[in-house]
Amino acid sequence: MRPVHAESDQLAATVTAYIVTGPALFGGLGLLADHWLGTGFLVLIGMLAGAGLALYVIWLRYGSP
Repeated sequence: MRPVHAESDQLAATVTAYIVTGPALFGGLGLLADHWLGTGFLVLIGMLAGAGLALYVIWLRYGSP
């Protein structure tokens, strides 16, 4: 049987991974799109979209009953 704090540590690590990975992935896609299209604003849009999607996934997995 695992200690209770191990489960909360794992949950915190998973949530942190979502929070970091979402903006990084979508920001990177925005950076590639910026380079390809010659624009300069898609990185910000990608990072905001990634953060929003990450928060939504966290809410779906852990916030809803």
